[in-house]
Amino acid sequence: MTRKAGRDHFVPVLVLLALALVAGAGSLSAAHAQSTETPQQFWHIPVWAQPGAWQDDTALYPLRCVGALTPRSDSLVRKPRTVTVRFLRNRRVEARSDFGGYRIYRCTNTPDTTTAMLVRRYSANDGDEPLWHFSRVDATDPTRLPFMCGGAVVHDSVLTFVDPDSSGALGKVCRDVDPQGRCTSPRDSVWAFMKVPGPHDGFRTWYTVTYEADNTIDNTYEDLFVPDTGDDYARCLEYGVAGTCPNLNNKLANMIAEPVEPTAGPTVNLQAVAVVPNPFRGRESWDLPGGNEVHFTNLPPKARIRIYTVAGDLVRDLSHDESVRDFERWDLKNANGRDVASGIYMYRVESGVFFAQGRFIVIR
Repeated sequence: MTRKAGRDHFVPVLVLLALALVAGAGSLSAAHAQSTETPQQFWHIPVWAQPGAWQDDTALYPLRCVGALTPRSDSLVRKPRTVTVRFLRNRRVEARSDFGGYRIYRCTNTPDTTTAMLVRRYSANDGDEPLWHFSRVDATDPTRLPFMCGGAVVHDSVLTFVDPDSSGALGKVCRDVDPQGRCTSPRDSVWAFMKVPGPHDGFRTWYTVTYEADNTIDNTYEDLFVPDTGDDYARCLEYGVAGTCPNLNNKLANMIAEPVEPTAGPTVNLQAVAVVPNPFRGRESWDLPGGNEVHFTNLPPKARIRIYTVAGDLVRDLSHDESVRDFERWDLKNANGRDVASGIYMYRVESGVFFAQGRFIVIR
């Protein structure tokens, strides 16, 4: 496929490159300086993320198109358990008849797409009007494919999602419930916004975005299936979902390159220092592959953390020097690199002339 040479098609890519350098994370393989694209590049969605909450005038003007709004000064503010995810729209894909929107997924502790959680849908499907408050591609102008909003050309090529989104995700709920929360109209459900739990401070978090398919027959709301052109296209369309044909619109292809770590920022109150999780249980859900660790949270910018056995033997000496993150990891290994045994451990956190101490439990 040939890349459009119009000015409007290159501006979003330039914006993407500038923003991604600021954000420090993202996938930019689609922004190659070449005249043609591979199918992989055509379907790729550049995504980047960073801790904090993006602010614009959406809350003040909820019915106005995002393309008509401007960011506030100092748009990114620190908030606990909050990550801003941004991605680049593809106007050529949006002009296709099989396009149904965008789907944002989150992975915690590991970029395993089989455990990815759907946290937001920006759906262009019929009936999902509350989920789409952006411009629409004008497919009648195939040369420029401008983003139109209220009869005017706007420039909202980059979409922004704040996790957790204040409006949550759209899901089906029972229309009538009793005071105990039990459904009293089991065959009568309605669409409603449901709060999605936010990311956890200090845990590595990955995000990816895929295209949603247009609902042609049923309200399936699925990822768009894009067969690899190296195989028989008709066969992939017929059997690809249940067969072996690769899907170019997949979560792994659009995953951010490096994880983000939500944090509320350093604190000077050492009395708020805590160990998470406490107790640590090696078989719990948070101890996923590569997640064999505990976090010392609510730390000041500079601190020294010493960990002891109940007998007073020094197990590990950690140094914290971080102006952004309010936590420090311990991989549950002693100074010799060996895993510590189950038991009760003491910790002492020192910062200047102040200190705090406490205990926590490790259960293998």
